[in-house]
Amino acid sequence: MKTSIFSQISIDGKLTLGAGQSSKPLFSLFDSKDIEYIHKFRGNVDGIMVGKNTITTDNPYLTNRYENNKNPIRIIPTRAMEISLDSHVLTDEGKTIIVTTEKGKDEKKMEILRQRNKECLICGEDEVDFVELYRQLEEKFGITSLMVEGGGFLNWHIFNQGLVDEIILMQLPIIIGGSSNITLVDGDGYTEMDYIKRFKVAEVQQRDNYTLLRYLKAM
Repeated sequence: MKTSIFSQISIDGKLTLGAGQSSKPLFSLFDSKDIEYIHKFRGNVDGIMVGKNTITTDNPYLTNRYENNKNPIRIIPTRAMEISLDSHVLTDEGKTIIVTTEKGKDEKKMEILRQRNKECLICGEDEVDFVELYRQLEEKFGITSLMVEGGGFLNWHIFNQGLVDEIILMQLPIIIGGSSNITLVDGDGYTEMDYIKRFKVAEVQQRDNYTLLRYLKAM
């Protein structure tokens, strides 16, 4: 499965204006063409994945508003199903897959979701097993291309398991700072060069409101 990390970041790699805050204020710096670019990218992939923190803070629809009938399947990994049943992705008619663990599954909530025609997958014992998730997404749903608009921790997990093929960044010309703020990749991090994940620069474009940066996994 081809996986593309797709994110809007500041020069210093921040995704929001502070820990626990929504990323939506940053989108005020984009114009309608920039937003259309994001949505049309969604129309070119089979699935889109975000973490439960993104659902909690932003409550997005994760749809393609510029092209009819070209919405990706929405995939939400959550270790303990800590996601509100009122979330847009769980209340509209779009296809959504909730991914959880054996220890974190909530049978009552899963039944409610199935009644709403949402899918539930169990992948992993106490942490979401993304390798197993990818296998199930391909075999059960035919998903071969995935856009990840994750926060730092979701991104860390898929980087750490070597599942990222491409990184696309819309880098805004701003500095945010903040030692506790969310960055493109958080998690444990690497302390030895042998373990770092390597990418090569594939594209750099100067656009009106941001710089488009594209990286491909180094082979």
